[in-house]
Amino acid sequence: MKILQREELWIHTHFITDCVYLPDHQAREIRAKIARVLDELGIVFGIHFDSRPGEKGLSVVLECIPLPESMRKIESALAETIRPIPSQPRKTKVEIGPPQRRLSASRR
Repeated sequence: MKILQREELWIHTHFITDCVYLPDHQAREIRAKIARVLDELGIVFGIHFDSRPGEKGLSVVLECIPLPESMRKIESALAETIRPIPSQPRKTKVEIGPPQRRLSASRR
């Protein structure tokens, strides 16, 4: 996953990514890692995730617009954090077949 662009809207900063789907456990991991960076910078606002119908990608929304130096550090930390996360879920194939009878161990 990677950051495609950054937008500052009203009082929030949106980091728009190429992510199609983000599992809950990875969202928690991103929140925890970025919370540490925000704490180090003295920023008391958090992040949340947003996706809108008709728009491609998931936005990681920082609930403030920090000063330029802090913004660079946050964006760098976010890019590093999300880099190993795949932007699309892996494809799975599900096949439904007729039920099969299994023999128990005692009947073999």
